[in-house]
Amino acid sequence: MHPDDELSAYLDGELSRDERARIDAHLEDCSSCQSLLEQLMELKETFSSAMFAINEPDGFESRVAQAIARENRVRNLGMLWLVVPMLAAMLFGLLALAFGPLVLHLMQGVLAIGRALVYTISFAVVDMPLFSGVAVMISLIILIASILSLRRLLRSTAV
Repeated sequence: MHPDDELSAYLDGELSRDERARIDAHLEDCSSCQSLLEQLMELKETFSSAMFAINEPDGFESRVAQAIARENRVRNLGMLWLVVPMLAAMLFGLLALAFGPLVLHLMQGVLAIGRALVYTISFAVVDMPLFSGVAVMISLIILIASILSLRRLLRSTAV
C-alpha cells in the first residue's frame, strides 16, 4: 500500500518518528512514491519562491492597521449608542423616584391656582356685561378666522 496521503505531511515534517521511519523504508523500494515525493518537493519550492516574490503595495501595513482601527472605533460607537439611552432611562427613573412626589405636589398646586383663576374670570365676565360682550365678539372673530384659514388650507392641498 502506497502512503500517498502521508507524503505531504512527511515533506512538511509533521509525522511522528515511527511514521517517518515507515515511509523512509517504503521510499527505498518504491520508485512511484519517490517520483511523487520529488514532484511535491518541486511544487513546494515553486510555491515558496512565488510567494516570496510577491511584494505588497507601498503602505499596505499602515492601511490595514488604519482599517482595523476604524472598525474598532465603529464597534465602540455602536456600543455607546446602546449604553447612552440605557443610562438616560436609568437617570430619568432615578429622578422620577427622587422628585416625583414633589412634582406631583407642585402640579396639584398649579392646577388649584388655574381652577381658581378660571372660576374668578368666569364670574368677572358674567358680572360685567360689557366685558362678556367683548369676550363673545373676540371668540366669534377667532372662530371665523379659523374657518377661513381652514378653507384656504383645504383648497391649496386639493390643487
